Amino acid sequence: MKRTVATLSSLVLGLPVPLWGHPGYDAEDSWFNPHESAITPATVGHLRTIWSAKLREVDESCSGFSSPVLGAGRLFATDREGVTAYDPAAGGMIWRFTWDYAEDNTLPRMAVAGDLLILANGDCQSQSDPNGQLTALDAATGRARWHIGRDAPVDTVVVDKNVVLISGNSPSDDDEVTAYRVRDGHLLWRKPGFVSSGVSANGVVPLVGATGTTAVDISTGKARWSTPEPWEVQAASPAADRFYASARSGALVAVDTSTGAIRWSAPSRASELVATDGRRVYVASEAGATALDAATGRLAWSRNRDFQFAGTASRMLRSTTSWATLSSSMWQPAGRNGKPSSTALSRSRRLPPSRAR
Repeated sequence: MKRTVATLSSLVLGLPVPLWGHPGYDAEDSWFNPHESAITPATVGHLRTIWSAKLREVDESCSGFSSPVLGAGRLFATDREGVTAYDPAAGGMIWRFTWDYAEDNTLPRMAVAGDLLILANGDCQSQSDPNGQLTALDAATGRARWHIGRDAPVDTVVVDKNVVLISGNSPSDDDEVTAYRVRDGHLLWRKPGFVSSGVSANGVVPLVGATGTTAVDISTGKARWSTPEPWEVQAASPAADRFYASARSGALVAVDTSTGAIRWSAPSRASELVATDGRRVYVASEAGATALDAATGRLAWSRNRDFQFAGTASRMLRSTTSWATLSSSMWQPAGRNGKPSSTALSRSRRLPPSRAR
């Protein structure tokens, strides 16, 4: 079954477009916009379609469809040939970026950084020794500002404090975390023997290596704290004071981002699907959804549902007031013609503009 790239919501046409710069909203990967006030359980059922754009297909491609990102007055969506920038208000195409060889470019991870769109991906012709690349596009024109080719793949990417941080490994490439300056792609630092989960809490990035977890400053690579626990960090709180991570024991743990101390542990709650609004921590699985108290880790509520999740489709939290991604990347079946499309929805009530972080 083919799927749409994303579903977007416009609450007020003509307002300045706010930022949803990462698939999980921002570098904290919390899947929560603290400035949301319009999309609520009472209003979400009244959204209506305002535009839909067909996404590019090609017979042979390693790329595809993923969570869109929003920033610099553009909606950016991947397709089978590259990336397209749309006008969020009307859905008109502004520019398209096309891979030289779609059959040898994997699906890019995207992040908006000021006036740049960062693409992190690689080739797909070698399973044992893949290569990676970083490409910075001008958000206004789609032209490449800078490009970096790598001998190792790119598995994760996060942009924070004007730094692009990536990590990756393969059977032929050892673990390594590398940081580049957003403006020009200048190498800032590298840390062999570590990997990143792609989460940053106000510039503090947890890295996992052979000796456990080390939190570093994203700008310098200097260590802030370390622990022998190899935590797989899934998200950080909107206030950037907690990491939420899966532990080897199967517990979900809340970790102080400043010290590395465990604030609470929820046994058997580990999951790759974690979101938080600062008040609750939401954990999803094929069995349903669970909410934990963010301060204590105690169960707030749990719902068993007869549904299935696909990739990041389970993300539950609200997005921007003027323009929003429902569940951030809510996958829906394609239209009657079976073709993928990007669909925008709207509400008729006029609302005040929001402030994007």
